[in-house]
Amino acid sequence: MSAFTKKELKPTSSKTGLILFILGAGMCVLAVMCVIGLGVVMKLRGTFPPVYAMDQVDSEHEGYRRTTLISGNTVYVRDYEEYALISGNTQPPQMIGQLPFSEDAVSGVYAIPGQDPSAYVLEYDPMYQAVYRNIEHPSFNWREAEFQKIRLMFPTANPRESEDPVLIEEILNTLKGGNPTVVPMQADGNYSGVQNYALLLFTDQLPGMMVMAGVHVNQNGEVFLAEDIVSNQWMPPGPLFVEWIQK
Repeated sequence: MSAFTKKELKPTSSKTGLILFILGAGMCVLAVMCVIGLGVVMKLRGTFPPVYAMDQVDSEHEGYRRTTLISGNTVYVRDYEEYALISGNTQPPQMIGQLPFSEDAVSGVYAIPGQDPSAYVLEYDPMYQAVYRNIEHPSFNWREAEFQKIRLMFPTANPRESEDPVLIEEILNTLKGGNPTVVPMQADGNYSGVQNYALLLFTDQLPGMMVMAGVHVNQNGEVFLAEDIVSNQWMPPGPLFVEWIQK
């Protein structure tokens, strides 16, 4: 095993530090001017994407919220059916709309690689993302889909994957027809007193996106599955999943 040697940092002279400070400040000013200039050019050319109006009300499904994005005759919705959907791209490249509350040049409405905007789009900022469906497009029914792979996400460890069709079928059967334990609703999915994980399910029927189920482990080590990370209906999984998650 090689040893890591930490080099001693030598102090910078005041003259050198002043020069570096001036250069750094100048570069920052130049960068800001470039961004502002680009924005002015885009505005003059009319190339800014449209601003989407946003509205939010209680969903017909208890504990969920129904959010809409509207631009002209185009309407996208995020409701119960979309809560389990997640984009496979952590930083989508194509912005197609702005949000009324955006405070930076990155946040906005984005196309999802693999999906046509006539079907799904992504509300994105560096700390948050949410999938929306065009109201003219049918909602995705994961109960009728065929899944080829699963991935269990851990906050501080590498994810665990499996393509075992028997294990996947057991998980789906649990989610479709389990005997749920109903817990107090936590709208952000961060249920207190338990370990909360995300289980991603991959299907060829949903290019560029995944279905995200919830996995919860209580203080007694009991494992539960939920159809999305927000759902408060937790179902005890089969023995294959329990063994797989505890490996």
